Amino acid sequence: MTPVKSVRAYGRLANLYFLDYNLAYPMVATLLPAAVVREGRTWAAFGVIIAGYFLVHCALIAFDDITGFRDGSDAKNYRDNPSALRRAHWKPLVTGELRLPQALRFSWICLLSGLALLVAGLLIAPYHPLWLIALAIVGACVSVQYSYGLKLSHIGFQELVLFLFTMELVFVPFWALTGGVSTRSMIEGSLFAFWLMMVSWYSNLRDIETDRGVGRINVATITGERTYINLLGVLAIADLIVVFTLIAIDELPLAFGLLLCPVFALRFVQFRLGAIKRNPLVGRLLGRRLAWTGAVLMTLGNLIVAN
Repeated sequence: MTPVKSVRAYGRLANLYFLDYNLAYPMVATLLPAAVVREGRTWAAFGVIIAGYFLVHCALIAFDDITGFRDGSDAKNYRDNPSALRRAHWKPLVTGELRLPQALRFSWICLLSGLALLVAGLLIAPYHPLWLIALAIVGACVSVQYSYGLKLSHIGFQELVLFLFTMELVFVPFWALTGGVSTRSMIEGSLFAFWLMMVSWYSNLRDIETDRGVGRINVATITGERTYINLLGVLAIADLIVVFTLIAIDELPLAFGLLLCPVFALRFVQFRLGAIKRNPLVGRLLGRRLAWTGAVLMTLGNLIVAN
């Protein structure tokens, strides 16, 4: 394999095209107080923290593919599934472009390098209490055990790990740069984490039988298809209810809820096409699109408020 093809294979192993989680950072940046924004050290620290988390996420994705290759679930879902055969291109272990030792070496390099950059960024930041550094390290190490090591996603913690990891991307840098958290940062971080978590929920609807076959425990495999679809229906309106409840008790301005109306509308479409019409991959795709939309709208809203 040529060097260019090798680089591309590693890029697919790390899912470099999956940049969804990075949309948390513009939200954080636009929530920063003006005095913090003017500090040069803010952007140096923020940039190094982002680089660290980016590499940790690469490790998380690569370790997930390693597990999927070892237990045969990726081969079954992609190579052996005619409808998904084209997308097997994104699984270089399944296609044979990379060998298992290469993938393991790449994953560990990403993780260790990411942790080093994360700690360096926190030390550069104005606020770096020991507990925050420990939280960032523990959170990153737990996240890569999503389906590797402890295999948390196999024993009932899949949804929780995804939600908390996304929240960490908001909480840790915001605290390190400002010395605390704001109500708005936690609300926006929670919504973004929820929307990205729902991407996995729709993937799980499609993979119920495969996941059961490899012993993976998640909400879908525990409840079964019918109950799971009912849960998806409840969750399709959960964020809408939470946001307008917060508006009703004056924790959020009405403009915030109105700004997110396109996202709430997409959530109904996602449920109808992904769950009711039994097309979970469309639901997954729409989930990514609405998470992008929500992150961009909240970022723009933050700019408007700041100005």
